[in-house]
Amino acid sequence: MKAAIFYGLNDIRIEEREMPKCPKGGLIMKVCYVTTCGTDVKRYKRPYAIDRGQGEYPIFGHEASGLVYKVDEECKDFKVGDRIVTHDATACGNCYWCKKGLSNICPNMTRLGGTWTEYIAVDKKILEKNTFKVPNNVPLELAPAVEPMACAMHCAEAANVRLGDYVVVNGAGPLGLGIIKYVSAMGAQVIACDMSEFRLEMAKKMGAKWTIHVTEELDQIKAVRALTPNERGCDVAIEAVGLPKTWELTIPMARKGGLVLEFAGCAPGTSITVDTALLHYSELTIKGLFHTTLQQIQMAFDSMVNLLIPRDIMITGNYTLDNCVQALEDHSNQIGIKNLIKISKETL
Repeated sequence: MKAAIFYGLNDIRIEEREMPKCPKGGLIMKVCYVTTCGTDVKRYKRPYAIDRGQGEYPIFGHEASGLVYKVDEECKDFKVGDRIVTHDATACGNCYWCKKGLSNICPNMTRLGGTWTEYIAVDKKILEKNTFKVPNNVPLELAPAVEPMACAMHCAEAANVRLGDYVVVNGAGPLGLGIIKYVSAMGAQVIACDMSEFRLEMAKKMGAKWTIHVTEELDQIKAVRALTPNERGCDVAIEAVGLPKTWELTIPMARKGGLVLEFAGCAPGTSITVDTALLHYSELTIKGLFHTTLQQIQMAFDSMVNLLIPRDIMITGNYTLDNCVQALEDHSNQIGIKNLIKISKETL
């Protein structure tokens, strides 16, 4: 089978790999669609903080949808031909963190492995907890967005918004747009900030009340606070870019007693500086966020089934496995939102 193999920074090659074996209690998925993600771009372009445990020269990617190609005899809930989407990992459910409701930071994750290939083995644990049958009203090419939208849901729930709250989202990429959709649905008044005018137009369609086009000359903090009553700042300020300077920039956008969510991951080894007087005397809460929980994965899937995430906004482009690197480069250059890579036809 063909697969996109990650050899290192800026080095992905299309090669032949052996077909995976069907795991006990699991299945083999024929991959139809994969999508690009900011995480993919980070891993391709610069060192990445998380080791996914795939060994040397792994298959790239982590989002996919497709058709059930083969099932193990112990697999009873899926059959050959089912349209499915699977999350890229699942928590153990037994450790200290899972029992505390923090399955997003479970140290015993079972991971799917790379998805930019023609066939994937889906482990029994992932099958039981985080694999879904895609109903006919949901385009199969939209389904891979379950994984990032689950992360966006994790952020939206952490924001704990109340009706009328002012929320700024710095970054209107795929995850930023998902966050905007969810917090606006929860009743927030959203300010979206981005350097891309196209992405800001998408932010409006996803529920943003105001947009701010970020330029080198703009005083972004002042521009955000100017949109809040008496320039007091936002109830919640969210960073969805993944740069230390944007992490720092987001903090003073929050009002006194406000919440700052540092959502997008930065490169390993980087750091930020926090004004201790601002943190202390304004009683700010600053929180990092990572990944998603079992419950939020289900919620994200349900939101897609209920058509809360529009296919025509979230999914862009038309690429193949042979030019998947171009899909990544375009994503990196803010061309599109989640660029679609078609691996195979929706037939067995």
